[in-house]
Amino acid sequence: MTHLEERMEADLSQIRDWLWKIGEDVENALQNAKKILLLRDEKLAFDTVIGDNAINRDSRECDRLCHTFIARYLPRAGHLREMAATIRANIALERIGDYSVTISREALQLEAPLRKKILARLDAAADESIEILRQARTAFRDGNAELARAMMQSANRVQNKMSDIYEELFAEDQRMDGRTMMAVFVVFNLFKRVVDQAKNICNQTVFTVSGIAKIPRVYRILFLDQPGSGMAQLAVSIGRKNFPEVAEFASATPGVADPVSPGLREFLLETGLPEDDLESELMEALEHDFEDFTVIV
Repeated sequence: MTHLEERMEADLSQIRDWLWKIGEDVENALQNAKKILLLRDEKLAFDTVIGDNAINRDSRECDRLCHTFIARYLPRAGHLREMAATIRANIALERIGDYSVTISREALQLEAPLRKKILARLDAAADESIEILRQARTAFRDGNAELARAMMQSANRVQNKMSDIYEELFAEDQRMDGRTMMAVFVVFNLFKRVVDQAKNICNQTVFTVSGIAKIPRVYRILFLDQPGSGMAQLAVSIGRKNFPEVAEFASATPGVADPVSPGLREFLLETGLPEDDLESELMEALEHDFEDFTVIV
């Protein structure tokens, strides 16, 4: 091995270790956010919020190291893919750190402890999302495309299961004040988005190992609407029907994650429009992800 190759391997090792450390810090922040939900520990919440500054600094340094590596060595396909994937995985981890901060803040906004039933569901969602993130990080570190693919399938199952909680939470509406309901939805949606970011890391693992990239969508379009309107959900359904290959469509409403009304579902069935996965997301849970959308209507 030449001196240049030794230097390259040393720099690669540094970048890999740096990304792994960021992932560990992000997982610890998520674990802390979960504890804050259960214990409402103000000091731990403060430490988690302040600790995100260090994660952000490390994330910026990781980005700098990757771009320096590319400029210094002009790497070929394999190493170039790894640097591109590392940059994207770094962004996903930094975003998850932001989620932990928001979860911590929302937990402290609760005026009273959550009922055991709701806490149990949030606790389970937290554990599942953290475990999938841990496995996704392991797959990326080890270059294990098979594990990454398995985790993507597991992530889809977990997200589908998480979606079932919406009806249960709405059933609790009369026993829960509006502020508490919003906080619960924000927290739950953020754990769901942790799983989505873990899937992104898995996609980057497959790309690094095989060179097979996720088929890009041309546009990501978000429709914002008022709760109960159904217009954004109808727009999403029409978009998915007419432009399934060129765009991803989603809807969001402020203050609540809006289910599909019976009337709209009946109309969709009559007109042959898709009716699956149309529930509007809670707009407040998307605050860290608006920049990911190409168009917001």
